[in-house]
Amino acid sequence: MKSMKKKKIFIALALILVVYLICRGYERWPTQNWREYRSLVKIWPRLKKEKIESIRFTQPMSPQTGLENESFFQEMVTTFGFRVRDANIVESWIPGFEVPKEYLPECIKLLDNAMKDAEPRWHIWREYIPVWLGRMLIVTDKGKYIVHVETDISKVARAKVYAEEWKSYELGKFLVKYCIPDHEYKYVVPPKEQTVAILLVSNDTTLFVSPPIALFGDKKLAEKIIGNSLEPKKVFEGRAWLEKIINAYEIAAKEAEDREKEKKESYYPGDIYSLDGRIVFITRDGFYWKGIGIRKNTVYDDYIESEQLKAYFDELGLTKELSAGKPNTAHQN
Repeated sequence: MKSMKKKKIFIALALILVVYLICRGYERWPTQNWREYRSLVKIWPRLKKEKIESIRFTQPMSPQTGLENESFFQEMVTTFGFRVRDANIVESWIPGFEVPKEYLPECIKLLDNAMKDAEPRWHIWREYIPVWLGRMLIVTDKGKYIVHVETDISKVARAKVYAEEWKSYELGKFLVKYCIPDHEYKYVVPPKEQTVAILLVSNDTTLFVSPPIALFGDKKLAEKIIGNSLEPKKVFEGRAWLEKIINAYEIAAKEAEDREKEKKESYYPGDIYSLDGRIVFITRDGFYWKGIGIRKNTVYDDYIESEQLKAYFDELGLTKELSAGKPNTAHQN
């Protein structure tokens, strides 16, 4: 009887071992797809053995919609501790910035130091640091990996790179020194002739579902392009106000570009996580959005500041309703 029980236990342990080995084999099976992990600490020893070919920091957000619904990794991961993403998924994400090839060895060394100092998620004394939007894309000669990593590379605050289990101020300094100067900020507003409508939307509004605050331009054509009926609280038909708004954006973007050239550093006037709403530019080919915030005398986003836009919103009676929007929590896990 006892021998039979021992045999069953042995068989059960053998099955567990077989399943484990199959899972590990599946995780390392060659593929052109991306593998997404919450933790870099877990897979770093493997990546060190592989030849790291590139590292890029980005955010899983479409430049067109500002959303990528499948980007947020649920708290309970899959059985294997990762999930497979389509090979082309990162093409729709914000461009971000890539570590220059000549400085890749230094970046890898700084990451290695950070992994040595990492604290396990279960460590009772450590500070819990959530990761919302940041992603690091690592390509090796064996595979492609998406890892949850935040970058705080403000010129004002102390730069750092961090995740749930680690943080590195040295890596933050590295990014400011070698990546930011080489990163071209492409601030795009569609040309006037291509824009058929502009929507002004508050943060407590679901894009294209709840009524926008205002619409400028051709309402019928905008509805046809996005495939939804729009019932804005205010409609400004025609091209006059649409072109005024785009002109103000173009002027503000040029002023921001001049400030960067003068100070020789990237310009970030506002916190993108505390913006009041969105402005959506609809063209015949699709739509592009930008988060916007209201200050006393300006409308701003992560790059521009415009007193003229604020004056327009005041004149049209849009400022109060836009600034009454709820804080931006759309991208939190």
